[in-house]
Amino acid sequence: MNARSLLAAGALALAGCASTTLTSQWADPALGTTKFDRIAVVFQHPDTGLRRSLEDAMAASIPNATPGYRAIDDADIRDEQRTADKLKAARFDALVLMRIVSLDKEVTYVPATMHGPGMPYGRMRGGWAYGWGQVYDPGYLRTDRILTVGTSVYALADEKLVWTSRSETFNPGDIRKLVKDVVEANAKAVRKELGR
Repeated sequence: MNARSLLAAGALALAGCASTTLTSQWADPALGTTKFDRIAVVFQHPDTGLRRSLEDAMAASIPNATPGYRAIDDADIRDEQRTADKLKAARFDALVLMRIVSLDKEVTYVPATMHGPGMPYGRMRGGWAYGWGQVYDPGYLRTDRILTVGTSVYALADEKLVWTSRSETFNPGDIRKLVKDVVEANAKAVRKELGR
């Protein structure tokens, strides 16, 4: 599978991601000619159980992908050189790396509104009914959570970065679905980058 298909093919099995958008991206000009047959996926997170679960979600969404925990011991996962050596020894040719960059809150004021029938009439009969039909919704503050995820793809032969992006997800729910949404957003961007 070549690099243009690496993330793009993962999108075929996923539903639309309305809440996740890429805010920035960069692709190596050679991305379209790079061939990847065995891809390791790693989600950088200190909670081992959560990391493994997220790597499973990534691997399920990216063709030819294997969760990183199957190739890298927990004791070695934080050591860059040992990780690269183990992945190369296991004949992986690409690494997809995801990490949470930030979790922010955005507070928005939603103004008050009045709901009711049409304008009052110039006579009591119309005005009387109009006043009783009014419904007032007071304004309120809405708090949204914004999760930023960084995604990087490396060609392991020379450990060169071939794709990187940042995505934002508003009010993320299930983190495993979030991973799938981020993979899909990247796949869509890769397809667009390569004109597919």
